[in-house]
Amino acid sequence: MEFNFEDSISKALIDLQKPSSTLFLILSSVFASTLVMLIIAKNGRSSKNLPPGSLGWPVIGETIQFLKAYRAHKSKEWVKERVAKYGPVFKTSLMGCPTVILTGQAGNRFLFHNDGHSIMNKQPKNITRIFGERGIGELSGEEHKRIRGAIMQFMKPEALQRFVGRMESVVVQHFADCWEGKDCVTVTPLMKQLTFQVACDLFFSLKDKEERESLANEFNTAVKGIWSIPVDLPGTAFRKAFQARCRVTKRLSLLLERRRRDIEQGKVSPDQDLMSCLITMRDENGEPLTEDEILDIVIVVMIAGHDTTYNLLTHLVRGLSLDPHIYESILEEQMAVLEGKNPNEPLTWEDLRKMKYSWKVAQETLRLFPPIFGSFRKAIEDVEYQGYVIPKGWQLFWETSSTHWNEEIFKEPHKFDPSHFDTQVSRYVFTPFGGGPRICPGFDFAKIETMIFLHHLVTKWKWSMKDPNEKIMCEPSPVPIMGLPINLQAKGK
Repeated sequence: MEFNFEDSISKALIDLQKPSSTLFLILSSVFASTLVMLIIAKNGRSSKNLPPGSLGWPVIGETIQFLKAYRAHKSKEWVKERVAKYGPVFKTSLMGCPTVILTGQAGNRFLFHNDGHSIMNKQPKNITRIFGERGIGELSGEEHKRIRGAIMQFMKPEALQRFVGRMESVVVQHFADCWEGKDCVTVTPLMKQLTFQVACDLFFSLKDKEERESLANEFNTAVKGIWSIPVDLPGTAFRKAFQARCRVTKRLSLLLERRRRDIEQGKVSPDQDLMSCLITMRDENGEPLTEDEILDIVIVVMIAGHDTTYNLLTHLVRGLSLDPHIYESILEEQMAVLEGKNPNEPLTWEDLRKMKYSWKVAQETLRLFPPIFGSFRKAIEDVEYQGYVIPKGWQLFWETSSTHWNEEIFKEPHKFDPSHFDTQVSRYVFTPFGGGPRICPGFDFAKIETMIFLHHLVTKWKWSMKDPNEKIMCEPSPVPIMGLPINLQAKGK
């Protein structure tokens, strides 16, 4: 007998809208169904040593508590409380499914190493429906290698080198349009605008401002549904997000059709942007990617390519405002990059490679404010870990806080200190882009964009925060609650 948490809660909420229903009957039905499920689960697994912890309330588990902590930027406290009570591996129930959270370096290593074997990268339904059934996050084995390989043909450093000038031109124009002549700006929406514009330009050469802004609004709505209760009812964040994803798909499908035609007519180069590369790519059997595969790839890369980066850029502006010493150190490095260059001479790939301290500052920012808190996996068979059994079908979850904020790994972890990255840091303790074979393929793209932005920011501007104590919230990335308004002063004035 199989019981689906998500379908049950959705049905119950739908029934609540019917005049003939009563809250008592609905809750009784849900409780009875859940009780049957729990009894069956207990009888079937009575001999298995499950991790300690609590599955929370019937149906909803601890989803509401988790999401509440997440949105208030208190996820690490939520995890820390349970680790103190149950230990570094504990069970809970999130997004309608029993879940085991593995913390620390050992937990990360176990999940990243076993991906595709006893564990698969399976996200909750709300995330899957927004990213797409054929998105890279939902694939495994040879399919995952094929799609990841297609993305990396465009995203690998040697391929991205040729786009440095193109990316810089977008950044320079952004500062000219949105910063010059201003006494104050609000950083977060500007960083969203900038990173989305860069992504549109390099991924499918979208230049039309009105169309780009309309598409940005749809993406922002879709992203807000990633961390939401997976209830598909009118007015819910999940319903709005899925509808926005459908509209994005239709728009990108039109762009894809137009791009195919332009390539066939020789109007654009096959390597002009990511979409062109995906259209012309062939696998070892000479087969092209399907339209659904291309659309899901572009949607995933768009979300990862701008939503995570705008978060990093926002916190770089914030962090440099709070620590003038680090600002001066970055400025010194960036002015050294300009030595021997003519005024307004574009940056080169070699210039970016000189920005070593600047990247340490960016890494430290990612340690303190990772764009994602963690991610789900799913056990495809019974899994043993540290003496416990994680049953087949249960979710697993890795998270960043137990390593990023670990004083045994990073001395004074609460301190913004780029020297944390003076030595090589293990890939299992610094995980803002994930890890293992599924580490974010856009890592180098984000690094290039960040270094270009930092260069023009510190060499041309000074700034101060209007409210140094502005609180942080997650939507879904952690950002200042008021959008980080700053007082602005151009250099040389």
